[in-house]
Amino acid sequence: MLVLCCIGGITTLHAQYVPADIANRGIYLFLDELASEKVIDLYSLVKPFSRQEIAGKLVAADSSRSVLNARQQAELDFYLRDYRKELNHLAAQPPATSWLWMDNHGDKRFDLFYYRDSMFRMTVNPILGSDMWVNGNGSFSHWWNGVEAWSYAGKFGVWASFRDNHESTELTARDFMNQRIGGSNIKIVSGGQRDYWELRGGITYGWKWGHVGLIMGQFSWGENNAGANIFSGRTPAFPRLELSMNPAKWFRFTYVHGALVSEVVDSTLSFYTSNAYGTDYREVYHPKYMAANMFTFIPYKGLQLSVGNSIIYDYRYPHLAYLLPVAFYKPVNHTLDARIDNMNSQLFLALSSRNIRGFHLYGTVFLDEVAADRILNDTEHNFVSYKAGVSSAIIPDLTLLAEYTWSNALVFMHNVPTTTFESNRYNLGHYLEDNAKDLYLGMAYRPFRTLQVKAYFNRSLKGPDHTALGTMPRTGIEPLEPVVWNSTRAGILATMQVVNDLYLRLGYEWRNVTGEQEYLDRWTPDEYHGQTGTLRMGINYGF
Repeated sequence: MLVLCCIGGITTLHAQYVPADIANRGIYLFLDELASEKVIDLYSLVKPFSRQEIAGKLVAADSSRSVLNARQQAELDFYLRDYRKELNHLAAQPPATSWLWMDNHGDKRFDLFYYRDSMFRMTVNPILGSDMWVNGNGSFSHWWNGVEAWSYAGKFGVWASFRDNHESTELTARDFMNQRIGGSNIKIVSGGQRDYWELRGGITYGWKWGHVGLIMGQFSWGENNAGANIFSGRTPAFPRLELSMNPAKWFRFTYVHGALVSEVVDSTLSFYTSNAYGTDYREVYHPKYMAANMFTFIPYKGLQLSVGNSIIYDYRYPHLAYLLPVAFYKPVNHTLDARIDNMNSQLFLALSSRNIRGFHLYGTVFLDEVAADRILNDTEHNFVSYKAGVSSAIIPDLTLLAEYTWSNALVFMHNVPTTTFESNRYNLGHYLEDNAKDLYLGMAYRPFRTLQVKAYFNRSLKGPDHTALGTMPRTGIEPLEPVVWNSTRAGILATMQVVNDLYLRLGYEWRNVTGEQEYLDRWTPDEYHGQTGTLRMGINYGF
């Protein structure tokens, strides 16, 4: 890290890294639309983007304003009110301080508190939100509150956010087949309500072509519009060391080393305590770590080819070998654990093409365990997950989406509890996990600035959980035989960003979820069993 900071210090340009939350869908969808229309170049395999990177993309789009339609120009101006704060030329201007109730915001968005001088910038905003659903099984809700802040000092970026979550019933659970961000240490309070906390933050050092830092927050790897199948971003936040570099136009690199939460008790380190309050058993978890990298090559503009790999390991402490950012971890593991059980390793492949104006073609492959002699074998299967998708923006203000995911049995799974592809027992990969297929079709219309009306259809099928069943032989499992869980959804959702980060939502969804009772209870909230028609309303400020 020190060497990289010294290298980065060579440049006289300031660069900082503070992420834009991946839940802030508005800005990500707008950038994707501009990239599909070839207004900007975009690397969307790895998220979140930094606020400064987003600002740069918006400035690039502003320089091509004449090719944007009226709605896109209005949306560009809307987002610039927020992200122009990241532009370094503002540091040369006189110091400025603004509070929400002041009238000197100028051409920037409203913030609870904002300060800027030649060396230091800081923003503080509240986090408030609520979603409510009503269907034939009753009404249920989720509301949250908290605060977020981020700042820049020289080339350092520092941020933190805290939120307290409240659910009227169990909506967030490790086994539920939905894309809700997981919660850890969920507490049941009166009336079956559930409360849990979330903390995200980080400190990074940035230079012209990269950043390095310690981060705790959600991240996603994999091109997608309906759930990534490399790292989904669904797990509760865990701390990670992150290194990202873009030293040439044709090459990008990302590395993370994370401290996962195993929730597997280590009896050798656990102990009893006795004091005035009585006797208690102090449980200690087994340590668990992850190293992962992604190499992206851009042979020509608009085409991105990526390859990466990861490993989950359970040594007592982080191992030096897995702190090597550019390693291929499987052969490293074969050396470190020669003649004993290996750790859990994975390989990734990805393709993204925006070479046809108005279209984004993409695909990702997650290889968990692969043998060449199984590829053309009808009786044996590799542990692989595939995703392919296309989005089209050839009709002004209208985006069409189609995405298909297929995951063989036992992909993402592992039989050793301390090396599973999980943190806090939430799978790091696709939200449907293994032995599943998923079809998503969508149509999004944006009639005017930051308003999106989306219609969608989603069909998901899952086979049995063979990890729990212990099915043998493992390679002979026929995917989706039989289908034990079947979900069909169709709906319409209108979302509008009234002011920056203030979202309103209104929608209706028809859903039919059926299957074997054991899996239905395990994978679906009670409120969605059977055939339901659900009205949804929501509002949030911040993420």
